[in-house]
Amino acid sequence: MRSLRFGGSGRTEREDGALPTEVRLKILITIVGCLFAALLARLWDLQVLTTATAQTVATNNGIRLVYTPAPRGLILDRNGQVLVGNVSQPTIEVDRQTAVAHPQMEGRLALLLGMTLPALQTAVANPQYSPFQPVPVLSNVTPAQILYIKEHPGSFPGVSATTVMVRSYSALGKAAANLLGYVGQINAPEYAALKSQGYRPDSEIGQTGIEAAYQSVLRGTPGVTELQVDSAGTVLSTLRTTPPIPGANLRLTIDGTVQQAAMQALQQEVALKRTQIDTDGSGLYRATGGAVVVESPSNGQVLALASYPTYDPSLFSGGITQANYNQLTNPAANSPLEDRAIGGTYFPGSTFKLVTGTAGLESGVVTPNSLYNDVGGGITVGGHFFANDGHQSYGLVALPFALTVSDDAYFYNIGQTLYDHQATYGTNFFQTVAGRYGFTKPTGIAVAGEASGYVLTPQQKAKLHQQYPKAYPFGSYYTGDAIESAIGQDDVAVTPLQLANAYATFANGTTLWSPSVALDSETSSGKVLHTYPAKQLGPAPTLTAADRQAMTQGFVGVTANPQGTAYGSFGKTNYPIQVAGKTGTAQVVFGIPHTSPAYKQTTSVFTSFAPASAPQYVVDCFMSQAGYGADAAAPVVRQVYDVLFHQPILPAPLSGY
Repeated sequence: MRSLRFGGSGRTEREDGALPTEVRLKILITIVGCLFAALLARLWDLQVLTTATAQTVATNNGIRLVYTPAPRGLILDRNGQVLVGNVSQPTIEVDRQTAVAHPQMEGRLALLLGMTLPALQTAVANPQYSPFQPVPVLSNVTPAQILYIKEHPGSFPGVSATTVMVRSYSALGKAAANLLGYVGQINAPEYAALKSQGYRPDSEIGQTGIEAAYQSVLRGTPGVTELQVDSAGTVLSTLRTTPPIPGANLRLTIDGTVQQAAMQALQQEVALKRTQIDTDGSGLYRATGGAVVVESPSNGQVLALASYPTYDPSLFSGGITQANYNQLTNPAANSPLEDRAIGGTYFPGSTFKLVTGTAGLESGVVTPNSLYNDVGGGITVGGHFFANDGHQSYGLVALPFALTVSDDAYFYNIGQTLYDHQATYGTNFFQTVAGRYGFTKPTGIAVAGEASGYVLTPQQKAKLHQQYPKAYPFGSYYTGDAIESAIGQDDVAVTPLQLANAYATFANGTTLWSPSVALDSETSSGKVLHTYPAKQLGPAPTLTAADRQAMTQGFVGVTANPQGTAYGSFGKTNYPIQVAGKTGTAQVVFGIPHTSPAYKQTTSVFTSFAPASAPQYVVDCFMSQAGYGADAAAPVVRQVYDVLFHQPILPAPLSGY
C-alpha cells in the first residue's frame, strides 16, 4: 500500500488520480440542490405566475358557443311599403343525443311528419348545425302535427316544436320575385369564402337578386350563448347570452304599386295572346314570357323590373322541397327563375332605330329634314331584296316620319352607307354609337345575372365563327349584315334593361346612367345608415337640338299620328299624356318554315318615355313569340302609364300594326 503525501496546498490527493470522497459528495449535493431549485421555480411559475392563463385555458376547453340567427332586415319599396319581411314558421326540432338514446323514436316521427326514415336521419345528422342545440328537421309543419307531439311526449323524447324566422312576402313583393331573390342555407364553397366574415355552417344567406346583392346589409349579427360543458360534452350551465342584432332595412328605388301593375299587365297580356292566332300560319301565339322595365331618365333609378313567368318566393322560405324545385326548373315551366328583364337577350327590332337614327345624324349621312326616296318598299343589295314590313312603300321620307311609320328602307340606307364608306365615316361607327347608348356591355345594376348583349362588328363575328363554328356558321360580315343590324336584327341582341336605359339616355339628353335599385339602408326606426348614390357611366351621344327634336317628333308620332305604329294604344283613345315611343317586331329565326319545331314566332317590343316634352319615366316591354310590338307590348306599356299617371286602368285596344 502506497503512502499519502502532503502537498504544499494542504489538499490530500490519491495517487490513482480519482477525486476524493469528500469532493464527490459536495458535487452530488450541488447537483441535487440545483434540481430542487429548478423544480421549485417551475412550481412557482405554474401556481403563481401562470395561474390566470392556465385557468383560462381550462375554462375555454369546457366552453361551447351556440349561435342564434339574427332576423334579416326588411326590404322596402321607395315609399316604405314592405316587400319582404319576416314571419315565425312552426318547426320541429330534434335533440341529437336523445335521438341516439331512443332510436325507435325516429321511425314514429318520420311517419308523423310524412318523411322517410333515411330522410329524417339525414336531417338529424346535418353537420351544419351545432351538436349543442336542437336540429330543425321540418319547417312549416301543421298544427295537428305539433299537437300530436305535445300530447304524446313519451313517444317523442327529444322532439320539440318551436318557431323560426323565415322570409315572408307581401303581394307587392311577390310581384318582384325575380328581382328580390331568395335566401337559402350556406353551402360548403360559400362557407369557405365567408367563414372569415363570421358566417357559420348553418347560416342562411341571400342566393339571388337583392337578397344576395345586399347580403351584408340585411344579414344582421347572430346572438351567442356560451355553454359550459364537461369532458363528455354534457352541458353544465349557461355562462352568458348575447341577443342577436337584426339586419338593417333596405329601401329600394322600386315602386311596389308600379311593379305590381307591370307584372299584372304582362301576365294578362301573355294569357290573352295565347288565345289569339298568329297571322304567320303557325297557330296560336305561344307567348312564352316577357319583361317590363320602368326607369327614371333623370337618375337611372329603376321603379319596376318585372319578369314573367315568375314564381312564388315563399316556396323557398324555410327551405324549398325537391318536388317544388323540380317543378320550377322543369323546361315546360319556361324558366320562371330566370330574370328576363336583366338576363334575357332579344333582338330589339325597330326599337334599335334609336341607334341607327343617331348614327345617321352624327355622321351626317342624314339630316333632320333630308329626304330619302322609298319607292320600292325596301332596298336591294347584292341581289337580295330587303323589304319593308308588308312591302309597303312610303315615297319621299324624312327622319321623323321614318320613325313614326317605322320605314325600314330609310334605316337600311343608313346602315349600308356607314358600312360601305367606312373610310369616310369611320370604322364600325354604327357599333360605336350603340356602345355610347350602353349596349354591348352590362349596365352595372347591382343584382347578379345581367347579360351583356351584343352588336357585332365584322371582327367580332369572324372571331366567334372561329371559336364556335356551329353556333356562328357564317364568319364573314357583309353589307347585308349591316342592313339587318340597322333595324335591330341578326347581329344585335339586347336586354330589356339595356333598351330602357338607352332610351333614358336619349330622354335626358346628357347622361348614360347605371341603373340603380337601392336608395338607402335604415334602422328599424327609419334612421338612414347609408345611401346609394346614382352612378354615371358616361355622356350621352352628341345630338344637336335640331337632331333631338326631329327624333322626338318621330317618336311622338308613333303614338299620336294615325299612321303611327302604336296609335291604337294611345292616340286612338285620346290618351291625355303625350308618350314618345317606338315599336319593334323582331324576327327570331330566318329561313325556317313555321311547321318546323325550330320555328319561333316574332318578339313583340315597345319602348317609350313620357311626358315627351319633359320625360319622367321610361317604360319598355318585351314579349317572346307574341307578334307585333304594337299588338302585345304596347298595350302592356299603356297600362303601366295608367298607374304612373293615375289614369283609369282599362285594357288598351290593339293598334293592328
